[in-house]
Amino acid sequence: MAQPTLKQLEAFIAVADTGLFRLASEKLNLSQPALSEQIAQLEYRLGARLLDRDRRGARLTPVGARVAERARRILADVRGLDAIVRSAAGNLGGLVRLGALPTLGPYLMPHVVPVLHKRYPELRLYVREGAGEALEEGVRSGQYDVALSVKPYRPEGLHVLPLIEERLFLGVARDDPASGQGAIGPDALAGRDVLTLEHGHRLSELVRTFARDAGARLLEDYQGTSLDGLRQMVGMGVGVSLFPALYVRSEIRNDRAVTALALDNADARRQIVLLWREGSPREGDYHELAGIIRDRAEALLKDMG
Repeated sequence: MAQPTLKQLEAFIAVADTGLFRLASEKLNLSQPALSEQIAQLEYRLGARLLDRDRRGARLTPVGARVAERARRILADVRGLDAIVRSAAGNLGGLVRLGALPTLGPYLMPHVVPVLHKRYPELRLYVREGAGEALEEGVRSGQYDVALSVKPYRPEGLHVLPLIEERLFLGVARDDPASGQGAIGPDALAGRDVLTLEHGHRLSELVRTFARDAGARLLEDYQGTSLDGLRQMVGMGVGVSLFPALYVRSEIRNDRAVTALALDNADARRQIVLLWREGSPREGDYHELAGIIRDRAEALLKDMG
């Protein structure tokens, strides 16, 4: 049996990731007929149908899902070959696919990217948001090279490098009786209505635990899909919620409807980490990336108290 080529694997993964031949062809700068031919040749060489096609797009077959998982790892290992040479030369370059939590990446990476671009002009950083568990699985499978996340529940197969501890603040409406207080203890949440993000967000799980321990009431019928959505509900007086420090710095400081209160509780924080696959040949690159992210995060949080 003829072996699959890297171009065929890249074409297959592009379709698997986008779900559409049109988007995959644009991503690879290939015509759709050429992309279809690559997929057809791959399926022929493997002797299995990898994708089911219909008007809505393309979906992985059961065997296709298994092939995609292995293909991502193969492509990640191949990309790592030139990283060995670059790392030896102390040059962080090439493509790095970084996954980031939606409650973290948008409020930190815009401050990191200019530093990376100036210091490493040959680096191409592709950033995509994802939920915690999806990021971890994406790193394991090779979908992401590295992920900016929180400490994982299941670290198997992952190298976990702690970066910073980010404090959580209590967001309340400006006309809330607690608004004028400098800092409050967890007992101040007893009996209060607490809003949180929908299930699947690691921050939601942390807020739920904190609220339960403080004797607060979780408003399950008013789950937010984003931190901005939560902030708007807090500003309307629907309830209170916990917000990460970097979000507070970026979005709440100048908000006329919401104020952020410091929480006098050691548990009101989350540990930010950088994740990559164990044994990655780019480990030196990721340590360098981690150092830059840590420095920028610490500088941003320095004035948060």
